[in-house]
Amino acid sequence: MRFLVLGGNGYLGSKIVNELSEKKHRIVATRRVQSDISRVTAENIFWIPAKAEAIKTAMLYEPFDWIINMACNYGRSDVLYDDCIAANLQFPLEVLNLAAEFGVNNYLTIGTGLPDNFNMYTMSKKMFAGFGEFYADRHNINFTSMKLEMFYGADEPSDRFIPSLIVNCRNNNELRITLGTQRRDIIAIQDVVRAILFTIEYVPKGYNEIPVGTGTAPSIREIVEFIHSVTNSDSEMLFGAVPMREGEPDCVADTGKLAGMGFSCKWSWKPGLEKMINEMF
Repeated sequence: MRFLVLGGNGYLGSKIVNELSEKKHRIVATRRVQSDISRVTAENIFWIPAKAEAIKTAMLYEPFDWIINMACNYGRSDVLYDDCIAANLQFPLEVLNLAAEFGVNNYLTIGTGLPDNFNMYTMSKKMFAGFGEFYADRHNINFTSMKLEMFYGADEPSDRFIPSLIVNCRNNNELRITLGTQRRDIIAIQDVVRAILFTIEYVPKGYNEIPVGTGTAPSIREIVEFIHSVTNSDSEMLFGAVPMREGEPDCVADTGKLAGMGFSCKWSWKPGLEKMINEMF
């Protein structure tokens, strides 16, 4: 099959690109100018700029079977919301419109399991899924929004919560964290990749929102205490040293839809974290 992957050089995007390449699919992937592509080990990837004009040109020559949207922005820019709206809504919507124009039947996007109005990142993801539902109804596109819970992996960026927590525990650094009462469904990156590839093979028809998680939500405190124990850390755990964000949610995936399709995770959170720690050190 022929795939157009938006954000193919990102952490998750690169893993999907590598897997699809290994399965001998044809892949065109977008990236920003001068962005790092070192995570992509596959050599047969055709890279194009993350611009609608470049994608339209590619579509003139490639009859894509799938568009997979891995591009996102978490809203950390100093410019209020601009980058977040452009990456999460404007750019993928331009490409969705091109999909309708050029007859690309399948569009999969990565959403979030966080509440819709939690911040601009979640709001923009929800808004884009709403456009996906419209295009599925009006243009017969199979549009799938995979609503990911927090994922983790040994090779993920070191500034993310779980890997930074593991490193601090290993180095016996003081742990300044929230009360940790919020509950989070955390899922191994290996299972996230499996779920995405499984969904692509399954080809859900019409519009679908598919939660992706384990269906279990330990508290952040439980996660911290478990990592602290497994790493044999002497770190002092200062729960409550950092204030909770306003409206901090509890998040757990309803795994019924994926289970009904025949998919299940291989890793529950404790064995998954132990595996991650062993791979990191």
